[in-house]
Amino acid sequence: MTSRNLAADAVGVSQPDAAPPGAIDRALELFAIIAYAGEPLSLAEAASQAGLSKPTTHRILKILVARGLLRQDQNRMYRLGARAYALATATLSHIELAREAQIGLDWLQTVTPEAIHFAALVGDTVVYVAKTEGTRPYRMASAVGSQLPVHSTAIGKVLLAFLPPERADRILPDVLVRFTDATITDVSELKSQFPEIRAKGYAIDDEENEENIRCIGAPVFGPANEVVGGVSVSAPSFILSRSEAQALAPSVVAAAEKISKAIGAPLSNA
Repeated sequence: MTSRNLAADAVGVSQPDAAPPGAIDRALELFAIIAYAGEPLSLAEAASQAGLSKPTTHRILKILVARGLLRQDQNRMYRLGARAYALATATLSHIELAREAQIGLDWLQTVTPEAIHFAALVGDTVVYVAKTEGTRPYRMASAVGSQLPVHSTAIGKVLLAFLPPERADRILPDVLVRFTDATITDVSELKSQFPEIRAKGYAIDDEENEENIRCIGAPVFGPANEVVGGVSVSAPSFILSRSEAQALAPSVVAAAEKISKAIGAPLSNA
């Protein structure tokens, strides 16, 4: 298989029988061609493999170089740039974070039969990076890789509460979407919960993100004493009452502390 075939498979670029690719498709294909080439490519080689003219290829490569995704060496050959490696490192770091989180998730599974999640901050978004299914006959609809709304989920709320205010404001959407009758859609009301969340060390999503689903979330801290993610337990509200959620909260906090310790958080938080 050629590097062009590998690139097309990697980024989902349309094949010849599909509609003509757009500018973004061509840029992604060129980036992937160079990434999979295994060696630096010249302008002519990149254009040939992408099936594009040299002027078009040059314009796209110039943009990718300006963004730091590619660079030109002293021989004017194109290779991956510093930003591409930074993105790869960030991806690998979250994979490693998910591995380290497993110790806390496994321990928490001995305490509760419900579904357990670990989500991490990826830039300014919150994404599930690990999930342990419960032993109940039902399954939660959540999936690893999916993004969490920050204002209506337990993990989202603990992250907002423990982040520096300016970072929390950046992460909060301009409009707080209503998912259920219990969703908090007023920013001031949401922020009014933060002092209590920080004091208790956990947050509860009381059917705010999904009807009939209750969730408890606790923060996970990193080596720089910064909040990097959170652990949660989710269950139908008819199984996990408010009082049962509060009783389970110390165990969720303990699991989060185990993960924090595993990834090098200061002992004051771990």
